[in-house]
Amino acid sequence: MRAASQPGLAAGSRRLARGLASAAAVLGVLGLLGWASGSAVLQAFIPGRPVMTPNSAVSLILLAAGVLLLTPRVLAPRRRAAGQLCGFVVFAVAGATLGYDVTGVDLRLDSVFSRWDSPTPQPLPYRSAATTALCLTLLGGSLLLFDAAWRRCSRPAEAPVLVAAVVVTAVLTGHAYEAEILFQFSPLSLRGMSLPTALGLALLAASVLLARPERGVVAIVTSTRMGGSMARRLLGPALVGPALLGFVVLAATRGDSPGLSLSHALLATASATIAVGLTLLTAASLNRVDEARAVVTDELRLWRDVVDQADDAILVRTLEGTVIGWNPAAERLFGWRREEIVGRSVLAIVPEDRRAELPLLIESLRRGERVPAYETVRVAKDGTRIEVVLSVAIVRDAGGRTVGMAAIIRDQRERKAAERRYSDLFEHASDGIFVADSSGVIEEVNAAGCRLLGRACAEVVGRSILDFVPAEDATRLVAERDALLGGAVQVGDWELVDAEGVRIPVEASATIRGGRWQVFVRDMRARKAAETALARLYREEALAKAWLQGVLDGMPEAVLLVDADGQLSHNKAARRFIASADGAPGFDLRASDGAAVAWTELPLMRALRLGETCSGRELVAHDAHCGRVPVLVSASPLADAGGRRVGAVSVLRDISVLKEMERLREEWTAIVAHDLRQPLNVISMSTQALARTAAVEPDTTAARALARIRGAIDRLGRMIRDLYDASRIDARRLTLTRAPVDLHDLLVEVAARTCADADRRIRVHVPRSLPPVLADAGRVEQVMENLLANALKYGDPEAEVMVTAEVAGGTVVVSTKNRGPGLTPEQVARLFTRFYRAHVEGRAEGLGLGLYIARGLVEAQGGKIWAESGGHETAFRFSLPIARAGAAAAS
Repeated sequence: MRAASQPGLAAGSRRLARGLASAAAVLGVLGLLGWASGSAVLQAFIPGRPVMTPNSAVSLILLAAGVLLLTPRVLAPRRRAAGQLCGFVVFAVAGATLGYDVTGVDLRLDSVFSRWDSPTPQPLPYRSAATTALCLTLLGGSLLLFDAAWRRCSRPAEAPVLVAAVVVTAVLTGHAYEAEILFQFSPLSLRGMSLPTALGLALLAASVLLARPERGVVAIVTSTRMGGSMARRLLGPALVGPALLGFVVLAATRGDSPGLSLSHALLATASATIAVGLTLLTAASLNRVDEARAVVTDELRLWRDVVDQADDAILVRTLEGTVIGWNPAAERLFGWRREEIVGRSVLAIVPEDRRAELPLLIESLRRGERVPAYETVRVAKDGTRIEVVLSVAIVRDAGGRTVGMAAIIRDQRERKAAERRYSDLFEHASDGIFVADSSGVIEEVNAAGCRLLGRACAEVVGRSILDFVPAEDATRLVAERDALLGGAVQVGDWELVDAEGVRIPVEASATIRGGRWQVFVRDMRARKAAETALARLYREEALAKAWLQGVLDGMPEAVLLVDADGQLSHNKAARRFIASADGAPGFDLRASDGAAVAWTELPLMRALRLGETCSGRELVAHDAHCGRVPVLVSASPLADAGGRRVGAVSVLRDISVLKEMERLREEWTAIVAHDLRQPLNVISMSTQALARTAAVEPDTTAARALARIRGAIDRLGRMIRDLYDASRIDARRLTLTRAPVDLHDLLVEVAARTCADADRRIRVHVPRSLPPVLADAGRVEQVMENLLANALKYGDPEAEVMVTAEVAGGTVVVSTKNRGPGLTPEQVARLFTRFYRAHVEGRAEGLGLGLYIARGLVEAQGGKIWAESGGHETAFRFSLPIARAGAAAAS
């Protein structure tokens, strides 16, 4: 079981490992610089001591690089391979050196610096000392085993590191105590472990241990357990204390014997090693003990939480009957708080008539008998009797002796109430309920079942189910029983025989559970009667539907019906419109000009989706035989009694004949208007000739008669012109010559001419800065004359007529406004239709074509015309596009 490390200490350990490895690399670089410059201080730090060899310096650098590469927790394969390669190179070179020192066999793997000029007389100066080679070999091997894990060892890489650490500790102690034998085997030889090398090896050993703080020795120190806390406090004194104590003793006895340095150094090394080892072992043991204690504590806390959160009351009592344990559920059930009941006798919750149970219960438990859960009664603090289920168990001490008894008490009041409710439901259910054993003998029956059979309960219970079914159904019942034994639920129509032998149709749902039949029987006599009545209604509805379908099929108009789900139905007349223009099934409805209309914008779909009612919209439908056919489409939504939309209906009326009649009427109108011009011109010229030759005096009867004739000729001329223009507009053969027009001069001239003719005042407010418009000047004059004539005809004779113009976007809007009787919204909507006259009383005259022609003329020039009326003011406005430079057109 591994102790968890503190996250902060673990992260700090990795950072420290990288720092120590970097420091070791710096020592290796300093050693190489010392060899390159010949500086003894950089090589040995203390003159006269062994120096750091080139192989040792390079090995320190390679080991430091390997530790830095392998320190991160998550390693890429290439990074791990590079780090282990560094360890392998050091392991091979140092191993060759160590093999030469032990066996005398020179593999010359460590002769990388064999050509280095040595400042010392010793042979092979590049080669590391034996102790240095040993430590380098151990540390190189630890890099090869850096993240390895064995079954009995969580981190085997620590073993060679710890051995190298002990050797390095001895060498450092020798340098500190000047015990040369520990760092230099012979005083005459300069080969030994130098102080920089020992420091670098110590740093590397520490960095390898610290690189994996979650495993091994460092995991013990960084643990959150008690052992880790102790190790962090004692490890430093255990490592440094013996050395400091040795220094004190050596300083006190230095003059007595020079050989004491070696003994003190060995003693300090051994003491530090033993102290550190004992500290780590003790810490590891404490961690294990603390972990075991935590497990036990967690288990106890878990059981305590289970007991405290249990829905059932749990109490513990001694053999003498004293309560020693009481959970919150027991407090809620009995009303006794724990501090109130603990120490009291358990008889406080046992009613008088149930106390004889306790001695028998304890005796059975002492004999080792298992006491099953049983139902009993207990009493609450307020005296309320509580129906419960009691389970008991013996409580024994560590020696196995019985010291008490634990009881689990479950409140049965809700279950008992449910059983009573079930009994009430069973008895008062409207359906008959029969419960029988596996052989079919009835054990229970409710009141509805008895009424169904016309028998008393005693006449039904104890008899077989077969006694109440017709003889021909007995074989079927046996077959159903075999299926029910397999766990199935069978529902079907059956017949029962009552006390008088009458067969009763029923619907039975049967199952066998726990070896008992459970049969629910519903009287179907009322439903059968309802089904008969429903069948009659279905027949009547089908007849009504057929009658309605016959009526619809006899209609000449196409009728479409769509329900809320989008299902479309139609009559026979609609079949001619089923196929679209491309041959695919469906309705192809388009606008009057042939433009496609979105399916969602058709009157039928708008009535279905939005509840809109459409009346008389003119569209073009595709007839499978006649091609394009103009139709008049009406649609309205359909709603149920609750006002919810359930569909929509649409009627398509073929108006081809009406269109043809309208075309003929338009041609006749054009012919009449054209043919009336010639006799009217003859009458006009004859009237003028008569006036000149007769020399009629003014203010005579003859003069007034001629004036009336001329007035009638003018009115008839205007009517003929209006009829002609209307026919040209309807036939779309109106000819326009469009050019830039100065509206200011045109409007002023038309207003002046109209004022002179009508002897009324017209006020014109038109700025001279208005841009010219692209229009036919003659047609614009005609529009203005119609609007002004309309204003003078229907306006207040005492009120003036206002004419204004202004720029709005890319158009110029011209308005005429007069006071007089207002117009309703319905009248405004119909003003620009043919032959419509809003005011028919009074002196109004004309054909009702003026505004219709004005609309046609304005729209033909790319503008719009509209009317606004409110209160006693009515305004007519039309817009014309502004002329661009060089614009002119004829259409």
